[in-house]
Amino acid sequence: MHQPDCPIDHERAERTVDTLPGPVRRGVYFSVGAVSVALGVIGMFVPLWPTTCFLLLAGWCFARSSRRAERWLHENRLFGRYLRDYREYGVISPRVRMTSVVTLWAFIAVSGFLLASRLWAVALLLLVAVAVTAHLYSLPTPPRASATD
Repeated sequence: MHQPDCPIDHERAERTVDTLPGPVRRGVYFSVGAVSVALGVIGMFVPLWPTTCFLLLAGWCFARSSRRAERWLHENRLFGRYLRDYREYGVISPRVRMTSVVTLWAFIAVSGFLLASRLWAVALLLLVAVAVTAHLYSLPTPPRASATD
């Protein structure tokens, strides 16, 4: 079903890709997955750039193109556990949350300093940073017993 807040008709896009021959279809899914991983990794270092949605898209694409790539994504030491926890349980570890918030605010501070002459831009950065921080703190954490970072 098409989501009203999303400009992409995912069902139509998937039906279009499904009309392609098998090897071409797998290549398209693999390519989109690889680009999504790259965009997700960028998001680990650039504040306000999404990470999770790109990594989830990569997992979805790899599941349709390459079991090896899918396994690599979910077993990756950098973000595999984070991705599995978010995908399977909808949780974020306290360590990931804290790292994300600290990184976000560090980059916001630097950006705010560089844009100090444009108060509207600094205000916008602060507003977005507060919203992202609130979102990260709204996500549940794993139960204490299984939370090993």
